[in-house]
Amino acid sequence: MTLPPPLAANRGTAMNHTDLHQRLLERLRAAGRKAVAFGIDLGTTKSCVAYAAFDPDTGALQCDCIRYRRPDGSMLASVPSVVALEHGRVLFGAEALSRRGLKGFLPERALFSESKNEIGLRYSYARAPEGFGNAGEVATRLLEHLRTGVVDTFGQDIGSPLVVTVPASFHGAQRSATVDAAETAFELEPHSGAIRLLDEPYAAFLDLLWRAPSTADEALAEGANVLVFDFGGGTCDVAIFRRDAARGGTLGARLLGTSRYHRLGGGDIDRAIVHDVLIPALLAENGLQAWDVSWLDKRRQLEPMLLDAAERLKLELSRKLASQAGDAVVDAVDATLEPLAFDAEIAGVVRHLTLSAPMLDAAGFERLLEPFLDPEPPAEAGDEYVQRNSIFSPIVHALMRAGLEAEDIDGVVLCGSSALLPQVKRELARKFPNAAFVRRGDGEDLEGTVARGAALQAMALQVLEQPLIAPVCSAEISLRVATGKVPLARAGDAVPAASDAPLLLRPPRDAVKTGADIAVEAVTEGERTIGRSLWRLPAPVSVDDRLALDWRMDENQCLELTLTRMDDPDTPPFVHRFDAPIAHRDSGQVTRVRMLERMEAIRQGAVTRADLGAAFEQIARDSATLGEHEKALHFIALALQEKGDDVNLLNLRGICREKIGDRDGARASYRLAEDWAGARFNLALMDWRAGNYDEALKEVDSALDDEPKRAYRVLRGDILAKLGRKDEAHLEWQDAISGKPDWSKFSDFDLGWLDRAAQALEEKSVLKRIRKARERVARGANVVTRQGELPEFVSRPLEDPAGMV
Repeated sequence: MTLPPPLAANRGTAMNHTDLHQRLLERLRAAGRKAVAFGIDLGTTKSCVAYAAFDPDTGALQCDCIRYRRPDGSMLASVPSVVALEHGRVLFGAEALSRRGLKGFLPERALFSESKNEIGLRYSYARAPEGFGNAGEVATRLLEHLRTGVVDTFGQDIGSPLVVTVPASFHGAQRSATVDAAETAFELEPHSGAIRLLDEPYAAFLDLLWRAPSTADEALAEGANVLVFDFGGGTCDVAIFRRDAARGGTLGARLLGTSRYHRLGGGDIDRAIVHDVLIPALLAENGLQAWDVSWLDKRRQLEPMLLDAAERLKLELSRKLASQAGDAVVDAVDATLEPLAFDAEIAGVVRHLTLSAPMLDAAGFERLLEPFLDPEPPAEAGDEYVQRNSIFSPIVHALMRAGLEAEDIDGVVLCGSSALLPQVKRELARKFPNAAFVRRGDGEDLEGTVARGAALQAMALQVLEQPLIAPVCSAEISLRVATGKVPLARAGDAVPAASDAPLLLRPPRDAVKTGADIAVEAVTEGERTIGRSLWRLPAPVSVDDRLALDWRMDENQCLELTLTRMDDPDTPPFVHRFDAPIAHRDSGQVTRVRMLERMEAIRQGAVTRADLGAAFEQIARDSATLGEHEKALHFIALALQEKGDDVNLLNLRGICREKIGDRDGARASYRLAEDWAGARFNLALMDWRAGNYDEALKEVDSALDDEPKRAYRVLRGDILAKLGRKDEAHLEWQDAISGKPDWSKFSDFDLGWLDRAAQALEEKSVLKRIRKARERVARGANVVTRQGELPEFVSRPLEDPAGMV
C-alpha cells in the first residue's frame, strides 16, 4: 500500500504537555503497531472519508481524506450526499447531483438529497422503489459507495472500529439509525460496537489539535470556553465545551451546551436565492404572477432547475466580495450567469421558460442574508420553501444552555463550507469580540475537518483501545420525587455510566383496590423535564412496597431507567429509554411535527378515504399557522376535492390568497363563502387594508346583521375612523368593550380586536384586564398536566461506607 508523503505537521517540533499531536504520536510509537483507521463524515449535502495511517518503521502518522473521481475526471475529497436512480442504475455523488432538475428525477422518487435531515424520523419516501424507502436506506447506499472508494484506494476494506460522525444534538433514534445504516453498508454484525459515533464538533476540535497544535494551544488553552461553529450545506451545529486537563492520555472536554437547527445551512441560502431572486425574475420575464404557479410546481418543477444556478451565484459573488479590501460591502459587485432555458409543467401545461440573465448583486445578497444573520432572531422564521433561521439562533441557544455570555467565549473553531461566507465571518467576529477565531484551510480542506477528526479517534480506539476525546455528562440529571429531586448523574461525570446499586423508592400512598400509576420523570438544569412516563403498579399497593431504581447513561447521554417492585416479582418491571440526549433540546416545532406526521400517515395509506379531507384541511391550517400560505393553498385544494365547497375552507383560501398578494383570488374565495358572516368580515378587513373604506363598511355591516360580534364592531369603528366619522367610531369601540364581560370567555382572536378598541379609547384599566386575559390564554396553551403520582424517596446506596463511620 503506497501512501502520500507525511504531512509537514507530522515532522514534529517541541510540544507542551497538553498537545494532542505529540501525546498521540508517543503512544502510537510505544504500541509499535502498523495500523490504518477510517472516519466518515456522513454530511447533509456532502460526505467525506478520511484515513489515519501509522507506520511504526518511520514513526509517522498520516491523516488525510480519500479522493473520489468525479464525472469530469477530477479527484475530490467531498462527495455530494446525493443518490439517483436512472434506468436501473444507481448513481452517486456528483453524477447523481447532475440529474437534479432533469425530467424523470423527482425528489424522493428517483433523486434523494439532504436525506440526513430525515434519518431516524418517522418519514418515508412512499413512492420510491424498494431499498430507497427512507433516509436510513438511502444512507446505507451512500455509505456503500463510500466504502468502494476505500477499497479502491487502499486495496483493503474498512476495519473496525469505524467512527461515523453525527451532529451533537442528534437524538437517540437518529443515532441508532446512523449506526444501523453503517452496519448494513459495511456488513458488520448488528450492535457489535464496530461502529462508533463521534459528535461533529468534537471531531472538528480533534482535527484542529492534530493539524495545528500551536494555534490550538494558543487560542484554546485548557480551561478555555470553546465554541465550535459547524455551518455546512444542510445543518448548523453549534457546541460549546471547556477543555479539561488530560486524563491518562485522554483529552477531556466537557460539553457545556449544544444546539442544532434542523434546516439551517448553505442549502437554505441557495433556496432563498431561488425563491427570492431567481423565481421572481423568471416569472416576470415569462409574464407570470407569483400565484399562477402552485407551491407544488415551484418545489418540484422550478426549484430543482434553479438550485445549481443559485449556488454558483452565491459562490461567485462571495469570491468577489472576499477579494474586496476590508469588510465593507460593495453594492456595485454582482455575479451573473449564462442564460437559462428549460421546460416546466405549470398547472398541467408544459411551458418553455427562459431567464436571460440570472444575477445576484451584493446589496440584494445582503438583504437576503438578513434573517440568516439576525443577532436577535425570532423563535421561528421562514416559509414553505426556505427555513430562514438565523445562525445566531443555535448560538444563542447554546450559550444559554452553557450559562455563558458571548464575552465568555475564548475561542471559536470554524468548520463547514458555509462558514467561509464573508458575511458570516463578519457577523461572528462582531458577536464574539474576545474570541480567537481558528480555521484551518479553505474549501475542500475545510470540508475534510470532521472526517479527519473521526479517523484520528478511530486510530486511537483501534491501537490504544481508548478514545482521544472522552464524552462526559453535560448537566446534572435527577429523578423527580414527591419531595423534590434525587441526583443520578452529575455534570462532568464520564459516560457511559450506570448506578452501582439501586435507589430505593416507595409509592406515595396505599391503593389496596385500585393500584397506582407512578409518574417517572427525569429532570435537568434545575426543573426542566427531559422525559416522563408512567409505571402501572397493580393492586394491592402499599407505602411499605420497595421500588428499586437502576439507571444507565450511554456515551450519547441517552438515559435509561429501570424500576422493579422488589417484593413482587410478578409485577412487570418498568424500563424506559429517553432517546433525546439529556442535555440537548431539539428545535422541532410542535405544529410542524404534527403536520409532517399527518403527511406521513397519508403517504403510508393510514388515513381512510373518509378522513382524507379532514387530514388535508388540518395540514392546510397548520401550514397557514406557520405562515406557509402557498403550501396551505395546495392542501386546501386537496381538501375541497374531498369535502366540496366547505365555507370554512373557502374562507381559509381567501385568507391565504390575500397573504400572497392575490386580492382578486381572495375576493372570489370570500364571495363563495359569504353564507358565513366570518368570510364577509375578512372581506371587509381586506378592503379596509386596501383603502376601500366604503366597500369595507358595507361588508362589515352585512356581517354584523348576521352575527353581532364585538370584534366586528371594532373593525367597523376602524373603518369609520378612516372615513373621518370619529364620533361614530368612538361609539362602536365603546360598544365593543362595554358592560362587564367575562374576558376569560373570549378567544385570543376576539381579545386582540378588543385590545385595539381599548387602546383607541385609552381605557387603561380595561386594557390591563384584556391583556391579563390574553396572557392566561397563552399560558393555557402550554399547560402540561402530570399523569400519575410521584414516588417518595427512601434511600440511596452508600458510595463510601468507610466515610460514614
